[in-house]
Amino acid sequence: MIQNSYSARAVERFRNPRNYEELEEPDGHAVLTGPCGDTMEFWIQVDDGIVTACSFKTTGCGPSRACGSMATELCEGKSVADALELEQVDILRALGGMPEEHQHCALLAAVTLRAALEEYRKHQADEEEQVKG
Repeated sequence: MIQNSYSARAVERFRNPRNYEELEEPDGHAVLTGPCGDTMEFWIQVDDGIVTACSFKTTGCGPSRACGSMATELCEGKSVADALELEQVDILRALGGMPEEHQHCALLAAVTLRAALEEYRKHQADEEEQVKG
């Protein structure tokens, strides 16, 4: 039973994930496929060093949707530096836990989000180099 294994917060995000869409003009983007075969994709928009929008999509199961959704919620409104510190445990805690066999979904969400943030930072550094150059 889903209700017995997952928190109400996780079940709600299985069924109705937040920010489940592609951003049209992202400042950062990443796609990763985990060892389980699930692919997760994140997009971010950043204004003045703050993540103002974060969205995702996944080919994965309900737990993947729940973890991706929670990752976007935890990321929005944070500085890029603070968002880079989000980890698997933060997503699991915010969801009220996850059965052990699905905890890897939170790791995939955290790693993919971090890759999108790093892609944004690399792009920013490249732009700064061009201005100096």
